[in-house]
Amino acid sequence: MSESVQTASPSVFKDRSTGLIIYGFFQIALGGLAALMIPLMLVSIRMSPPGGGGATVKQVIPAIGVYAIFALTFICLGVGSILARRWARALTLVLSWMWLAVGVVSLAMMVIWLPKISNLISAQGQELPPQALTVMYVTMFGTLGCMYLVLPGIFITFYQRADVKATCDAKDAKIRWTDHCPLPVLSLSLLLALGATSILWSAGYDFVTPLFGVILKGIYGAIFFFGFSAVLLYLAWAIYKMRLFAWWATLAAFVLFGLSTIVTFSRISLMDLYREMDFPEDQLKTIEEAGVLEVNVPLIVVIYLALFIGYMLWVRTYMVAGSRPASDSEASG
Repeated sequence: MSESVQTASPSVFKDRSTGLIIYGFFQIALGGLAALMIPLMLVSIRMSPPGGGGATVKQVIPAIGVYAIFALTFICLGVGSILARRWARALTLVLSWMWLAVGVVSLAMMVIWLPKISNLISAQGQELPPQALTVMYVTMFGTLGCMYLVLPGIFITFYQRADVKATCDAKDAKIRWTDHCPLPVLSLSLLLALGATSILWSAGYDFVTPLFGVILKGIYGAIFFFGFSAVLLYLAWAIYKMRLFAWWATLAAFVLFGLSTIVTFSRISLMDLYREMDFPEDQLKTIEEAGVLEVNVPLIVVIYLALFIGYMLWVRTYMVAGSRPASDSEASG
């Protein structure tokens, strides 16, 4: 993710303004597609027959919030890219690396869940021939591969170029807020800020929260989420300001959260959690018959914690160095 290997002379570089405009319109188009998903989801709810096993309003509200955030983000970054703004390039680069990391993990999980997908199809009373299953899997992984790997890879390849950075620096001489900390630190700050938005989708599930062996719900869950979101927002600000205590607090918070999840799912199952989230009984029955939720949650959490701690140690090197350059010889992936 380091950009230190790609340096360009401040006076001699290839102008990439046309590329910035093309990629900017590309991002705006992605934002438009994300926005289009919102009315489509609302229409799908309205057209679903009562008791037909389709998505409920509670389940769709969080997804609508996510698509709204995606739409706004892509459109803003697209406009910023067209105008060759430094902040747009920095944010696109950081978010694309985060997008790629999530994509790699998601595809790995899909491989693990692959046998359970066929079980889920069978549990819904549909028997597909092996050839049809093969076509479905190839189509699914091809689509997800483009969405999670190809698209962020395209953005990273372009926006990490030294001449793209030099073009933005030349056309946007003003020091922007994204220039005040290294990109890896900025990525952690944005990650914490995005985590604070969890309160939006949790509201759709009555603020259900697994916490050290118990499940909070309703008013108690809401109190937890409001408090946790406030803490995340504060840590996001403090990390951006390069405060080392915030790094320790973030590490402690996520380790505690991981331990809480391990303790909780050593005592209860994912099915218990889904019941507390008020999923329709017909959906729960189908999921249970397919064995989709029969996964080792504590083991998965341990793996995620190990990866997160490694990421945190990498970010810490930039915070300890105290580098707050106007350039980003720091990294983004």
